[in-house]
Amino acid sequence: MNLHLPDCYRLQVQGIEIDCYLGVYAHEQAQRRPIRIDVDLYVPIHDDAAQGDDLAGTVNYEQVVEAIERIVGSRRFKLIESLCSSLVDDLAGLAGVRALRVEITKPHPMPRAASVSVELWRLP
Repeated sequence: MNLHLPDCYRLQVQGIEIDCYLGVYAHEQAQRRPIRIDVDLYVPIHDDAAQGDDLAGTVNYEQVVEAIERIVGSRRFKLIESLCSSLVDDLAGLAGVRALRVEITKPHPMPRAASVSVELWRLP
């Protein structure tokens, strides 16, 4: 899906690598495994933020990463879809976010697959 919001810019936070408990099988829940998270945030353009070079006029991507770390570390997830939904719900609450996309990639979920990923959007 390609989203175009003419009054917004897209802030991308890509390649967030974090270990978590994710999977339905006991061997998957026995130890943390790495996942990769990519986030696109659509933020309204404010001339004063761009001209004033002021962090208060935009979304602080450090808060995005901290929120992801908090959610991923809060519990064990069975489904990648559940984790993705939790992240979208939380990140949608950040001030200034008009729309967002979260993609989670789980590398090597099984011997015959290089990765599996889930992408979820929250639109205006």
